[in-house]
Amino acid sequence: MSEPKKLTILVVDDNRVNLMLMQRMLDNCGAEIVSTDNGVKAIEIARTQELALILLDVQMPGMDGFETAEQIKKIERARHTPIIFVTAISQEREHVQQGYDVGAVDYLFKPVDPNTLLKKVQVFLELHSQKQELEREITRRIQSEKALRQAEEKYRNIFENAVEGIFQASLEGQFIEVNPALAAIFGYGTPAELVSSITDIGDQIFDDKEEMDRFVETLRRKGSVSKFEYRGRRRGGLPLWISMSARLVVGPDSEPLYIEGLLEDVSDRKASELDLQHRATYDVLTNIPNRFLFFDRLNQSVIRAKRFGNKLAILFVDLDLFKAVNDTYGHLAGDLLLKEVATRLAERVRESDTLARLGGDEFGVILPQIEMAESAAIVARDIVDSMKRPFHVLGRDVTIGASVGISLYPTDGAHPDELLTKADAAMYKSKKGGGSAFAFADPLQPLL
Repeated sequence: MSEPKKLTILVVDDNRVNLMLMQRMLDNCGAEIVSTDNGVKAIEIARTQELALILLDVQMPGMDGFETAEQIKKIERARHTPIIFVTAISQEREHVQQGYDVGAVDYLFKPVDPNTLLKKVQVFLELHSQKQELEREITRRIQSEKALRQAEEKYRNIFENAVEGIFQASLEGQFIEVNPALAAIFGYGTPAELVSSITDIGDQIFDDKEEMDRFVETLRRKGSVSKFEYRGRRRGGLPLWISMSARLVVGPDSEPLYIEGLLEDVSDRKASELDLQHRATYDVLTNIPNRFLFFDRLNQSVIRAKRFGNKLAILFVDLDLFKAVNDTYGHLAGDLLLKEVATRLAERVRESDTLARLGGDEFGVILPQIEMAESAAIVARDIVDSMKRPFHVLGRDVTIGASVGISLYPTDGAHPDELLTKADAAMYKSKKGGGSAFAFADPLQPLL
């Protein structure tokens, strides 16, 4: 009877410090750690050794992680070896998808959390141990009922004690079997309670039933889905975010039988991602789009206007007398005034328009699909008039004004930077005339 082979994990990272840190975090994982600092050596190790798991850095000189993974998957003995990318690249959809396309099963993002790393590694080591066990069972041709009961008990133990939710479900949307972790994720006391209560996964688990339809359609087309994220509902309607990986189990004649998969609650991570995305694109003080999002939308608006032959207008708004308020009453008063200004400006633009704070006391407005220059003039006049009315800040009335510059696409330019520059210049023209006014970049445009 052959002894179990020692499980081996390959760690690949061009940074020696990172290799040492990963080896230290994996000291007590129960596997032998083999490391290398480049893709070429990693491919050779994968060709000559049986590996339970590969932890692979993406950004490496020469052959990067994606190319290395692709070459490893061409090796017969390594094509089923799970690969987890460990990278500092931000979790953009195209990077993640590229990794899954070349055979990755998961991602870990630097700095790596030791607990998360060990949990994921243990899952794959356990799976590899079970694979080795099955291979030994097949080799020894043990057919006894006792051996089968032991194997079933071993798998049942993994199923019952896994921290991730594990399930089998019909293609019609009913759970066939779930583990305790999945029942707990959705707020049920036992797997049996969940199975009996959920009669339509699309209606009761998915927040949007069309997401379930897209999930099943992708399964039918590709046979498997990895890291499918969707907004779901717990028992009682409480929202949560789920990341799910699954495969379509087929019969002898390739007919679809059922779906089996694994899911986890990623609500905390998703909330952090959404919060970071909001902070990156929205002004913290006024909670309106910031300069970055303004330019992104302006670029998209110019592309659409060019494609469909539409006009659009850019309004550059600069507050008059704001510095005097800030200097006289302090920065708190200035911040409160900016928030009130943003609220008043937002009331004067359409839902399809974009209002953004460009910095300091400067704001920008994108007016897509305007019919004529007079439409922009009407909005600009409304903004100027609204800014003349006093603002109530810290118990006192404060009076300011606004100077507005207007540029038009395609009359004043075909590029976002050019349009904003001309709107800025037009704003200064109106400010030099005494403020509380607006001006077009093209002096021939009418002023209402």
